[in-house]
Amino acid sequence: MRMPPRKSRRPAQITYVERSVSDAVNESLQNTTEIEMLESKEAWSIYCLSDGTTLRIKPVMIAVFKADGEQTADGEPVYRMKSTLITDVRSVNTGSKSS
Repeated sequence: MRMPPRKSRRPAQITYVERSVSDAVNESLQNTTEIEMLESKEAWSIYCLSDGTTLRIKPVMIAVFKADGEQTADGEPVYRMKSTLITDVRSVNTGSKSS
């Protein structure tokens, strides 16, 4: 029984939109409006190092603010963010875990 030739599956083209954001700690939040977060999906980024260590990093958004009256050159709103990183370091050599 002959199978039909397989069609090449190309991944869907992804379009990224760049927006101005700022997460500078010392930046003023004056003239901003806090925007409520309705949903979040915060996935781990995993990095395996040549010494056997695994680094896991997950960003966590604390708050998002829209800068009142500020826009990008394209007319898009400017956002400021408060965020933190959660880190998890696992070493194969000692079997230890550090967060």
